[in-house]
Amino acid sequence: MNKSRETPEALFVRVLQVNPELAATLVESGFTCLEEVAYVPIDEFLSVGALQEQQIQTLRMRARQYLLVQIPGDQDEGDPLPTVIDEPPPPIPGGSSVPREDNDEN
Repeated sequence: MNKSRETPEALFVRVLQVNPELAATLVESGFTCLEEVAYVPIDEFLSVGALQEQQIQTLRMRARQYLLVQIPGDQDEGDPLPTVIDEPPPPIPGGSSVPREDNDEN
């Protein structure tokens, strides 16, 4: 499925692992994206009425975890985490407290 055309209900079912009825209830209550689920105050979530605080915490955790590993433009191909750089960048001159290998004192 093309994620850019995914409805909020389908997104909530897929990412939050909720049933379609609860996903529809969230949308009817004004939740339209994962950012809202992840970061809206719990009081606003409690106004939905269909959820207890522990369930809300679980949904928020799932939304946050998903948002943290997504790469902009990710099309669900391969590993969702960025590729690790094989070689570290060179050290910054004078930026390390590790003794230098050369004993040249300038």
